[in-house]
Amino acid sequence: MKEKTKKPDSGIMGAGVFGVFFIGMGIKDLVAKQNGFWIDFLIGALGFIFLIYKLKKTKNNHNERYEDERKKFVSEKSKSMSFDILFLILAISQILISYGKIEINSYPVISIIIIFALIIQLTSYLVCKSKY
Repeated sequence: MKEKTKKPDSGIMGAGVFGVFFIGMGIKDLVAKQNGFWIDFLIGALGFIFLIYKLKKTKNNHNERYEDERKKFVSEKSKSMSFDILFLILAISQILISYGKIEINSYPVISIIIIFALIIQLTSYLVCKSKY
């Protein structure tokens, strides 16, 4: 029988990478003397706070720190669902823009797509997590 390899939970890894990334951006902005560097530090601190929360939550149960089949299934299902919804929104937007119903240049379109993608991904994950 094949042993299952343990993969670290993506929430723990993501929180660590998120925190390090934004702290690094804050340090870069501080060295470059740009305004708003404290916002990067604040966002990085939130990432580390979430990391500490996840580690404390799983302190006595080390198995929760690793992905199980249910988490993997929910993640894959939500990504599939969010991709379908995002593709539908892009298709409808393309039709409206090509017929001249909406006049917009490329920067707002990219910003709107990114915001929609984040909202849709979060919503579909929560729906799949409650459903499965």
